[in-house]
Amino acid sequence: MKQTILTLLFILLPLTVFGQLKVGTMNPDAVLDALPETEQVESEIQQFIQQRQAEFQDQYQVWIDDLTEFSELAEAGEISEEEQSRREAELQERQEELSNMENRMQQQIQQRQNELFSPLLNRVDAAMSEVAEELELEFVINETASSGDPIVYYSSQRGVDITERVIQKLTQN
Repeated sequence: MKQTILTLLFILLPLTVFGQLKVGTMNPDAVLDALPETEQVESEIQQFIQQRQAEFQDQYQVWIDDLTEFSELAEAGEISEEEQSRREAELQERQEELSNMENRMQQQIQQRQNELFSPLLNRVDAAMSEVAEELELEFVINETASSGDPIVYYSSQRGVDITERVIQKLTQN
């Protein structure tokens, strides 16, 4: 985090040479928490997660029951070696299916979160841009940035774009 802030300052500090740089900060969690819809979205996501977990747990319990039954029969010597091999393969296949189901479930949960939060995040982005323009800010920085979070939320068109100069410097021989 400290290195990220230092890097950001290293990038933004030279821009102050061209005039007073106006930077704002925003805490995205506080903004989302302030929206009444956030609670409803989180509730829907929790219900979705619980539903998916219940479906998985049902299938997992059937597999555990079958595995237990198989183990008891095998230990008692009540099934043939051929039947034992067949059932082991079947149980292994079902275990892989459960693993795949769990992966699909995680993807579905992530997709559902994206579907439900996207409209809220779009509203936050639009409002942030409006406020930044009203206050004539060049940048809005994430106040609580952590790994994977964007650091700069907004960059005005008034900012100095140094892309071409950096490319020139890197490509000069």
